[in-house]
Amino acid sequence: MKIIKYEKKNNGNYQIFFDNDQKIIINEDIILKYKLLYKEEIDEYFLEDIKKDNNNHDIYSKCVKYIGVRLRSINEMKEYMERKQVSSELIEETINKLKKNKLLNDDVFTKAFINDKLNFTTMGPYRIEMELKKHNIDNHIITKYISEIDENILKEKINKKITKLIKSNRNKSNLKNRIYNNLINLGYSNSFILDNLDKYDL
Repeated sequence: MKIIKYEKKNNGNYQIFFDNDQKIIINEDIILKYKLLYKEEIDEYFLEDIKKDNNNHDIYSKCVKYIGVRLRSINEMKEYMERKQVSSELIEETINKLKKNKLLNDDVFTKAFINDKLNFTTMGPYRIEMELKKHNIDNHIITKYISEIDENILKEKINKKITKLIKSNRNKSNLKNRIYNNLINLGYSNSFILDNLDKYDL
């Protein structure tokens, strides 16, 4: 089949028109890779290779864009591609490419995840750990970075929460137990809660 013309689309894509009325959209990187600008005619087998490579390129680009919104775990990226019905072979290939290009790393994700939860939520270590397990992060990675949390940060967080709960509760009946249960649900340890709660006259 003979290439008639190229028509520029968005995101670096071009629509290629053939003399048999067939047309396909191919990324410029794939056009350059296969030197399509210098080929006037191609056969069906060659075209299938181009389509397959272009599909792989498209999936990878979507994954990069997905990571661009925020960091992703390896499991999160797998689930993203599974929702798009990507083959298991291409998922593995894409994951490896993302890891090689330092765009996907569960250590980096875990550190960032913990920092975000410490800075922007009231979650304690156990709750953060449970959230990380939902991402199928390796237990060794979780344990490593949870253990590195600065205890002073946790003390500041828990005391802010205790103070807030005391001020917001007009009913002082059984308040200590209610605050304790609240903090347990947030993921702080029993001993850590009691050590800090005992400083208050409740």
